[in-house]
Amino acid sequence: MTESAEHQFLSECVTRVLSQLSHTNLYAYVEAERRKFDFACELVRDWSRPLVGQTLWNHTAGIDKDLRTMMLDSDAEICAYVARDTVKARRLLSEVMKDFHTSGISVAPHRLRVFWVPQDFDADDEAQRDLVAELLRDSVSRDILMNVVFGNIAPEDVRFFVRASGLAGLHLALLHAISTAREPYSQVKDLAVQFGVSVGAIRERLLRLFGCGFLTQFGGGATLAKATLKGRVFLDLCGELQRQAAAGHLTAEMLQILRLLEMRYAPSAVQMATDSLHLAGPLLAEVPEMVTGRLIATITVAAQRWGIGFETIDHMLWEDEEPLESRGSGTRAIIDRLRRESDLYSL
Repeated sequence: MTESAEHQFLSECVTRVLSQLSHTNLYAYVEAERRKFDFACELVRDWSRPLVGQTLWNHTAGIDKDLRTMMLDSDAEICAYVARDTVKARRLLSEVMKDFHTSGISVAPHRLRVFWVPQDFDADDEAQRDLVAELLRDSVSRDILMNVVFGNIAPEDVRFFVRASGLAGLHLALLHAISTAREPYSQVKDLAVQFGVSVGAIRERLLRLFGCGFLTQFGGGATLAKATLKGRVFLDLCGELQRQAAAGHLTAEMLQILRLLEMRYAPSAVQMATDSLHLAGPLLAEVPEMVTGRLIATITVAAQRWGIGFETIDHMLWEDEEPLESRGSGTRAIIDRLRRESDLYSL
């Protein structure tokens, strides 16, 4: 059966969004064989997440088949469904998911990500194409990237992080040290010796990093910590932001990521943030430009005062986190390798 113009446009739109935002180097986008799906790819961020997707436009009765095809695919970690927004379509989708639940079949319903498109969308209208593309760009990047691939990093996490005062940049340097440590958990006293500060200073900043969700704590008598997926994503975001800010230009893809984190870039705010970096308080993190400015200023201080390098961050992944490759493989190295293989494949 011939696909409608709307069907083709919507399928291409989702993969285009995911492909373009991979230019931030925060993850890699790799095309995959479509098989029985309308679109398919792999999103690589520390480990690979296969994504399969279906698009529904004219044939509402196909919802049952579409969902079963995706949800019963044991290899798919993300199931993206782009559908025409009608009452009938929503009702059928709800009924199918209830059937899965009552049948006892293990399908992990959290894998399903549904993106509704206005039912009167006309792909022959350029203005409507632009509008729907922007709607999907926002919803796909927010739901699939921010909530899944990036470990559910949120604007509140970044704001809480940049409100820190005192020894500027120490909390970022601490996160970097723990994420790249050759041991799965780092002890407070060892970190205090490494940075030449008191145990109290380390504990205070560990609490902030725990509060951001950038670290996870392991029980026991001593405070032990390791970086979470969210924490590793944040570090890589800092590295990419530092590179682009130093070049004096932020790409459209980076600006989109910042927008999703309710941040905005303004060079003038960086100097203001640098001058007030020793201060703390919620008011300093309420203005989106100041959030970005304080983060850039913090990155600069961490590099200058604590000797932290952001060019290549060699995150350590552990067995309980299902690493993509052997331990010690940094995300940027994985991305570079996949891109080389992709280039060879396309020849």
